[in-house]
Amino acid sequence: MVGYLKLKTKNSELYETNYLETLKEKNTKISKFEYYICYYFYEFIVIIKYFFNIITVKQIYNAYIFIFPFNLKSKTKHKLKRSVVKLQKLMKKYNVNTLVVSSELKEVIDFKEKGIVVNKQVKVLNGNGMLPYLIKEILSYILEKKNLKTELQDLYVCMNEPKQNYIKNIYYLSNFFRSINIITPKINTFQRVVDKIEQGGIITVRNNKKKSLKDAKFIVNFDFSKEELEKYIIYRRAILIYINENGVYNDLTFDGIQIFNAEIDVSNEVKDFFEKHYLLQTNALNTLYESTIPKNQDFSKVKLKMIEDKIKIIKLYGKRNEVGDSEFLRII
Repeated sequence: MVGYLKLKTKNSELYETNYLETLKEKNTKISKFEYYICYYFYEFIVIIKYFFNIITVKQIYNAYIFIFPFNLKSKTKHKLKRSVVKLQKLMKKYNVNTLVVSSELKEVIDFKEKGIVVNKQVKVLNGNGMLPYLIKEILSYILEKKNLKTELQDLYVCMNEPKQNYIKNIYYLSNFFRSINIITPKINTFQRVVDKIEQGGIITVRNNKKKSLKDAKFIVNFDFSKEELEKYIIYRRAILIYINENGVYNDLTFDGIQIFNAEIDVSNEVKDFFEKHYLLQTNALNTLYESTIPKNQDFSKVKLKMIEDKIKIIKLYGKRNEVGDSEFLRII
């Protein structure tokens, strides 16, 4: 179950019902009188929640929103620790194992710190989980800036394990690139998998540490560790996309581009949904959209949903900053 954690945006978020909206629509003398009575009662409840650190829980589809009853403009940092303790209990109660934390809360609480989350099974999303589904879009974004065609490019992917979604990703990408070259120490395992793929473009399997990546301009590291990646000679001006953010290439002579994250845009319909619940203002779209992808969802179904939701890349990021157009134009 997914949980969204945020601070109060406005008092009405902490109301337990939408009854005031119903009274507004009636627009009669009695309903107006009743509206003001209910309004002051709800506002009183908001004050109670503030003083006793009562977290408001709202269900949206198959997820829950946890709203702390204050904002950081107030002198409320001392209230955060008490609220986190209550949050832990609520997450257990609602079986939340995936958490989206608002950017303002991330600035004041280290949610990776031991004891902040309920247990090791709780994953705090950061948007990086979108990257495996955005490889084609990321490379198309780069190639468009350089006036190059995707179908004339060779793509190199570093893989240790033939996970089902990895293989489906390769098959999908093979329809757009001239060739897909799998770099892996498990040549026989991957060759058997590739032999079963009946359609798509050219897919090769190789593992020559001196030659396999020597001329590779576009590389995706799915699951190589830093140590494994650095065993290979890599083209010094390559573009590296990291699915495994821990497998970073650190050769001093490398003068290429390393992509760690991407900023996306989506359809207005998707944005309106998150905005309705005051989630869009304090969370990156990447993270919010990642939260809608069910765990172990089939790769093909995710891609179809992304097309329906009009996903597109608007920015790419290195380890610390945005990668500008001038960076892409200077290499390859």
